[in-house]
Amino acid sequence: MYDKVKMWAIRTRATPDISKFLDKAKDQIDHATGEVTTFGCLEGLKVSIFTGGVSIIGSLSKYLHSNNIYPLDRHSTAEAVEKLSDSLHWNMAGAKITGLEFGTQFVMRHKPEEYLKKLGDMPRLQRYHFEAGTLYYKPKGKQQLKVFIFYDKKADAEVKGMKLPEGFGNANLLKYEMRFNQRLPQQIGVPEITASTLSDNDFYRQMVKRYQESYFSISKQNQIKTNIMNEIKTVSDAFNVLVARLINQSDQTQIVEFIEELKEARIFEDRKNYTRLKKKIQEVATKAEISISDELIKELDNEIKNVGAYV
Repeated sequence: MYDKVKMWAIRTRATPDISKFLDKAKDQIDHATGEVTTFGCLEGLKVSIFTGGVSIIGSLSKYLHSNNIYPLDRHSTAEAVEKLSDSLHWNMAGAKITGLEFGTQFVMRHKPEEYLKKLGDMPRLQRYHFEAGTLYYKPKGKQQLKVFIFYDKKADAEVKGMKLPEGFGNANLLKYEMRFNQRLPQQIGVPEITASTLSDNDFYRQMVKRYQESYFSISKQNQIKTNIMNEIKTVSDAFNVLVARLINQSDQTQIVEFIEELKEARIFEDRKNYTRLKKKIQEVATKAEISISDELIKELDNEIKNVGAYV
């Protein structure tokens, strides 16, 4: 389920001249220092050759398959690294991974935006729903160490001019991915991450588990039970059903925006009250005696669970 990676390989005296294996290689000279940097491409990968090392950025999936509709498992990732090593005539297994995208797309029954409306908050991250087909969970500050994103993969492919494989033309493709941008060892909890680490069984299992747990930490929209009217006995019951119905019929973005509006107006002196409000809304919306899991969320839940079935 690997896609885009950022790799850094340290150059030594034994490192071959890989510039001759690149497409459209161009040199750039720093006139102050005389340092020469070479920029080029290798089947869609961006390769930059510096004095101290080589940077390689791009989709390993697209590099191996010519498109990134089919994400790489640990076996095909090993194939991609081997192909890269052969192409550069340089063993890339020890190259450090400094950025990593992990995820896959799912063929869904409905349009991707219908699922995104039903996804609420993720702990410790901000929810950003800028457009119908894209949903981000990321830190509020400038430092974007870790980002989770759901998006319409077919629309993304069209924007990038990427041709979809046969059979995907009319499919509803929803992609969910994790993006680790910096400090990967500290974030993932391993001593170091190299190109060979990506195909390690334990590491891959750990990534799948993190992928699933992150998804299931997101609050979800529910449906109100069809026979709920028969269970209303008091004014309090009726009030809770009405509020739960309104919450679950709303786009989750509206709830997030309301809480942000409260923060901007500095309604509460104690900032913990905003968290308490979120929790109270979630409790009402998900009361076991009122609601059941939404059908679209059930479908997406099952897709995420199945990701780990063949690890």
